[in-house]
Amino acid sequence: MAGKSVKKLDVNTASLAELVTINGVGESLAKKIIAGRPYAKLKDLLAVNGISEKKLEILSGFLKVTAAPKKIESSPIAPYDHISSTKPFTKVGNTEAFVFLEDRNERQDAS
Repeated sequence: MAGKSVKKLDVNTASLAELVTINGVGESLAKKIIAGRPYAKLKDLLAVNGISEKKLEILSGFLKVTAAPKKIESSPIAPYDHISSTKPFTKVGNTEAFVFLEDRNERQDAS
């Protein structure tokens, strides 16, 4: 391969089809790599079942890691947490004002 420049694939964005073009990466291993995303550095690939130190050394000529995308934390959000009858609204949209008034009216009816 003297004189040839190999375009390295980013392990965080490469597709299954792109990963299987690398010698030594079959469909099964490519799926495991994709499932383990995101990676912060190439050494993180050692956690993938089927990638040893020796294999990683070979693959490092074909793979790179750019900034890993941040995982989005999924946390439940109460639908009306941002609306409070104790704080007056200074700027509200139509929906927030409607929900606020509806909530206030329900509380008044309950009293």
